[in-house]
Amino acid sequence: MGAFYLAALVILWAGRRGNVSRKLAAVASVVCLLAGSGALAAAVYPWGNSYGITVNRLQDLPGKGVVPATAGYMALTFDDGPYPPYTDRLLDVLKEKKAHATFFLVAEQAQRHPELVKRALAEGHTVGLHAFRHRDFLKLTEEERQKDLALGKKVLHDITGKEPVYWRPPHGFRDFSVMEVAAAEKLTVVNWSVIPRDWTGIGKQEIHNRVMDKAENGAIVLLHDGDSPFYKASRKATVDAAALLIDSLREKGYHLVSLEEYVQAEKRPGQ
Repeated sequence: MGAFYLAALVILWAGRRGNVSRKLAAVASVVCLLAGSGALAAAVYPWGNSYGITVNRLQDLPGKGVVPATAGYMALTFDDGPYPPYTDRLLDVLKEKKAHATFFLVAEQAQRHPELVKRALAEGHTVGLHAFRHRDFLKLTEEERQKDLALGKKVLHDITGKEPVYWRPPHGFRDFSVMEVAAAEKLTVVNWSVIPRDWTGIGKQEIHNRVMDKAENGAIVLLHDGDSPFYKASRKATVDAAALLIDSLREKGYHLVSLEEYVQAEKRPGQ
């Protein structure tokens, strides 16, 4: 991205000095600016594989078996926790409904509430990494990215005794260098296919309706049990919506699974 923008400036400078015609310089600089903008859009757009393989649907997960054509699976995933009392209440809902989910945790926050991380793991949920500190990885240096992921992995390992396998980049932003750091840390990058924007202050029914409108086999739903970085906003609507969603999705025939649960289930054909 930076290279395209820099090239545009150099070409404009060359045109002004007369090294190339001004018309050619203008056209070439516009092309470079458009290319740079396209690269930026691909980095911040959560779907697609422009910068490397990203899991956007359950079928994209590595290590799974053959997906039964008749089975309908969906995954509820929750970002930015743990965040009392909302993570506690969400875990209560999931336990009552006998449903498993995936939590992408902010490790700095996990240090403050290790009991919630341990509870999530003990109750069969997948614990993934969001970051050590919730920051836009596109704005970090390569060293800062590596340190953040390494420290985040260590924190979660120290709490759970397990290395996290899945990583969701903050905001879903990634480019080649971000993907390279994730690969070096042996993390599978997971984004989503359904985003109800539950952090915007909408109510439980609207969250429910937005997810149901996009429900389909293999969908990964992005929800939030946390409020990074300030941890002041309520997540009650999301917790209440989770209970509604579990019932409604099951009525539609969907199996709600964590990422690990899906991979393991799909290794057993016919289940």
